[in-house]
Amino acid sequence: MTEEAEALADRLAPRHRECLWHVFQLRTSKEIAGELGIGVGTVDSYISEAVAILGAPNRRRAAEMLFGGKNMTPPGKSGGELAGVAIGASDPPVPGQGLQVGEWQVLLPFRHKGVDRNALGPIHRLFWFILLVLAAAASFGMLAIGLEVLSRFFTGE
Repeated sequence: MTEEAEALADRLAPRHRECLWHVFQLRTSKEIAGELGIGVGTVDSYISEAVAILGAPNRRRAAEMLFGGKNMTPPGKSGGELAGVAIGASDPPVPGQGLQVGEWQVLLPFRHKGVDRNALGPIHRLFWFILLVLAAAASFGMLAIGLEVLSRFFTGE
């Protein structure tokens, strides 16, 4: 880092510098949050604070002020992204974010965190359909038997 960049870095907390480093690497707030294991809102607040401390017009410029002098190939231009703006809810999930699903949990008919849709194959779906039909039939049978027992009890048979 140059002396100017070091002076700027001294004014920031380690998390501010870390978030700005990821911004310099053209990562979105959602990607940064997944990598650091913190919430998107927290990432946005760190970046907003860093932008205010550095007096930069936006997050991209703040990252360039801090890391632009490093000896590396500069990343391409990114679109103007305002400080504090998070990725939309309709965007695809970031790989590596959320819970890690175990092998056996993949076979359950529930949607897992970080997965767009149900990933069950046709055989597994058929298995769960048949299992649910059998469970419903057994439940209905137990209900019918219970009602029969109650009717016998109240009629005195």
